[in-house]
Amino acid sequence: MAVIGKLKTADNLISRGIAVPPICSLCLSFPENHSHLFFDCEFSFTILARLLPELNCFLLRPTLLQIFDFFELSATYHRQEKDFCCLIVSCTIYHLWRERNSRRFSNEIMNSVKIINNISAAIRLKVSKWKNKEKLLGRFFGF
Repeated sequence: MAVIGKLKTADNLISRGIAVPPICSLCLSFPENHSHLFFDCEFSFTILARLLPELNCFLLRPTLLQIFDFFELSATYHRQEKDFCCLIVSCTIYHLWRERNSRRFSNEIMNSVKIINNISAAIRLKVSKWKNKEKLLGRFFGF
């Protein structure tokens, strides 16, 4: 749903006539839409860039498809590293969406460090059976 922009962000709900607060629940500064929530939002991009510092090379904030293309077309990563980067991006989007919903519907707020730790733990579990997992975790997370 994130790839095709069909998540029920504030702009999507408002366009359907549903009254919701239009402001991003993560940064509380800008209107919430798909692009802002995951990439333009300072809170979100800080988390993503902390997990994948290579994304700081973009002059403008990339879209989800640009991020996937960036890793897929990169000559510096082999196949498993590309898959690992895509896993990090996907896991980050999932956890950011959960955090957005927790803030919006439960008034529960986690700081970026806790979210990064949760994402890292989820990724470690996901790759626990991967070949060369130690090398991947060491390269990307410094473990």
